[in-house]
Amino acid sequence: MIFDKNYKILAVDDAKDSQMLLAFDLQSVGCEVISAGSGKIALSILATTDIDLIILDLHMPGLSGLATLEIIKDKGDWQMVPVIMLSSSDGENEIVSALELGASDYVVKPYISKVLFARMRTALRLREKTKALEDLAKTDFLTGIKNRACFDELCSNAISQAQRNKFPIVFAMFDIDFFKQVNDDYGHEIGDKVLIAFASCLAECFRDYDIVARIGGEEFAVCLPNTLMDEALIACERFRVTIAKMRVSLNNDTNKEVDITVSIGVASSTSATLDMTNLLRQADIGLYHAKSNGRNQVVDADQLLDNAIVTIGDFSEYTEEEKHFIKARESESEHANEAQGAFVIEGLEIEIGMANVLGDEQLYKDILLMFYQDHAGDVIKLSNAIENNDYESSKHLVHTLKGVSCSVGAMQLFEVTKLLDIAINEKNEASYAPLLKDVVTELNLVMQNIDTYLASATDS
Repeated sequence: MIFDKNYKILAVDDAKDSQMLLAFDLQSVGCEVISAGSGKIALSILATTDIDLIILDLHMPGLSGLATLEIIKDKGDWQMVPVIMLSSSDGENEIVSALELGASDYVVKPYISKVLFARMRTALRLREKTKALEDLAKTDFLTGIKNRACFDELCSNAISQAQRNKFPIVFAMFDIDFFKQVNDDYGHEIGDKVLIAFASCLAECFRDYDIVARIGGEEFAVCLPNTLMDEALIACERFRVTIAKMRVSLNNDTNKEVDITVSIGVASSTSATLDMTNLLRQADIGLYHAKSNGRNQVVDADQLLDNAIVTIGDFSEYTEEEKHFIKARESESEHANEAQGAFVIEGLEIEIGMANVLGDEQLYKDILLMFYQDHAGDVIKLSNAIENNDYESSKHLVHTLKGVSCSVGAMQLFEVTKLLDIAINEKNEASYAPLLKDVVTELNLVMQNIDTYLASATDS
């Protein structure tokens, strides 16, 4: 049996003969092997080298295998690396301890090569599937760029860094002009082609460390860390001109092409508090001003709001322009839903969920049903796990719920679950109860509304 990839394996054993045997066997099936004679050496290797799988001896002097495993699974960058424990003992307590700490599997010495390879293959496949699911949860399925949930997470980190280092940060909102007309005139297949081309151009025009995402529908956003407003305006104007020159082929005998333009609103931290919600709202107001004053332009929302004597940072009361903007956007959303015959479930942003399955409504409804069947009991499971101080179960439940809620478009549930996930990862037990209450409230609401929808769909 030869592995289909050149996996990099870290073999940790204090016995030199065991190291040599492992290296020989693993190299014979196409693996690259790095050997370590102690847990301390293994940790130093992990700090500088990307490892695909670890084979870890349980009994070692100094830092034991269990202690090494615990350190590996407590560090975020290493948690996803599968670990297979090796030991001459098959004691039940040691096996349970290793698995509870996060080991993928356990093999008794002297190992049978075929058995070890089979367990390695299973652990590696599971890791790849898990990584693919995590990537899917962070990626807009149609365009391949980041989705709203990933954008929020990365921007929160970028804002925290900007606060620590006192760097400027800029947010820009983008909306394809008259996109509904493209769908009406040429169909959704061409509309999707336009979205894909637009997203590709957006990713190419901005820097590698800028955060580029599709927010939903024909709306996109970019966060530009450590960037001054003048620099951001130049970059956005360059992108606007590029889009105005872009043509998307219809792929038919007429050789006809679709041309599009984009409206852009830009806001910076120089006239707003470093808060993502405020910055996005500010950029959104600039975007609305661009669309309501001719489209195909870039609007400096800082300048716009300064002229309107709007104080950014205190949004306890909406300004008149904000109210106008919000009302217009809600109206646009309602008309779009009516035009597409979209169904509505309170607590779910259907558009986001549909985008994750390329607009396949039946597939999305099937996923909703599975979400309901698989997670309706999470309230009780999660409450019991937290009440019983079951850290691993709590962490697994809330992390899984966070991912699937984003996938089906339950964005409010995603937000409250994300906060609980952070608290559990940081073991901030004092905040568990209030955060759990928010998760339970939102999850019950979503499940109740899905249940109502499923019942009505069955009746019809």
